[in-house]
Amino acid sequence: MNAFRKLSFALAAAAALAGFTSVLAVDPPTRPSRPDRPPQPDVPKLGIPRNATLPAELKALVEQYQTAAKTFAEDQKELIAKIRGATDAEKAALKEQLKTNREKFLEDTKQLRADIREQVRDLRDKLKEGGGAVDDGAEGKGKGRGNRP
Repeated sequence: MNAFRKLSFALAAAAALAGFTSVLAVDPPTRPSRPDRPPQPDVPKLGIPRNATLPAELKALVEQYQTAAKTFAEDQKELIAKIRGATDAEKAALKEQLKTNREKFLEDTKQLRADIREQVRDLRDKLKEGGGAVDDGAEGKGKGRGNRP
């Protein structure tokens, strides 16, 4: 009986191993070819949350940057669309124009982004200075997790 169990176990292990190796021997499935995706315009993000309440001055600067970025992205997408049916010389000229437009956009918005960062820094400093009202509530007088009866 013991020999029968050993033999059946060996046969089962051999069958499992044979099935497993046959799965590994098959080439991985090939993905269907996709046309090359055109490069997307690279627009630096500001890092300001969407639901943040901003002062009017800062909000105006952010909106100004967002409209400039949107028009830049649309212009770049139009140029990218022109590249698809262009000859090699035209492609080189369009790529150079894309690069020039990007550099111009970054240079034009450099000061705007610096102003936004400066105002955000000022807001942080004001929040740190005026944190007394927030810190006063942390003395354990409220119904917090650690103050339950």
